Amino acid sequence: MSSLQDHPPRRQQALLSLDGLTSLRWQDPKIIAWWSASFPGFGHFLLHQFIRGFLLSAWEVAINSLARINEAIYYSFSGQFELAAQVIEPRWAFAYAIVYLFAIWDSYLKAIDANKQYHLAKLEGARITSNLIKPWTITNISFKRPGAAMVCSFVFPGLGQLYNNRIALGFYGVLWWFIYMTMSRSHEAVLYLILGKLSKSTALLNPHWLLFMPSVIGGSVYDACMTAQDHNRLFRLEQKQYLAEKYPHFPLRLFEKENDPHADH
Repeated sequence: MSSLQDHPPRRQQALLSLDGLTSLRWQDPKIIAWWSASFPGFGHFLLHQFIRGFLLSAWEVAINSLARINEAIYYSFSGQFELAAQVIEPRWAFAYAIVYLFAIWDSYLKAIDANKQYHLAKLEGARITSNLIKPWTITNISFKRPGAAMVCSFVFPGLGQLYNNRIALGFYGVLWWFIYMTMSRSHEAVLYLILGKLSKSTALLNPHWLLFMPSVIGGSVYDACMTAQDHNRLFRLEQKQYLAEKYPHFPLRLFEKENDPHADH
């Protein structure tokens, strides 16, 4: 009888590509929905639904800017409710709300489905590929330090993803963070703050672009940590699979003679 490993697996737990590691993992759907509410697209990034994540996060920035949502939030937090109502652009706010709610709902459902696929793939136990060598890059499942990944993303979002070999997502994060810093003028404000010029520091800031930054930092740090943990989990699992194949179990039948009805007494 042929073993299950003789046939192609129906589900893979992980896949190595030029863009790094893509894998299934169990995640709380409520956490995924929360990250989508924090910044549309982030929940899909955590599910490794990268195309949806790229499009939804770019949509968030574009339509938020056209609808002036962040400016309205800024005025609401400062108690200027009349100004908040005046700056909102109704033509874009309605479209923004629909896509925003869809991103939360869609990521929640996809998290539930991904959890089912994860459990089924785990039961099937498909062999994990440990490394991939291509002309442009070398990718492998290796031990990572979640703390180092988090620090890299906290210092400059996107660097933690590059540490985890996520090329596209890493450079996407670096590019957008540079845009946020430039448009919000946060780096200039920090410089003036260090020099003790508090009033000039606060006057420089652009609230619309500044309000994107906390969610981006938090999402980047969380994703970098989770991906590093995925590397470690899959690294141990691949080693376990290899050792089980290299050194299979040999059953010992110490009492076979006594249990054999045809044995001589």
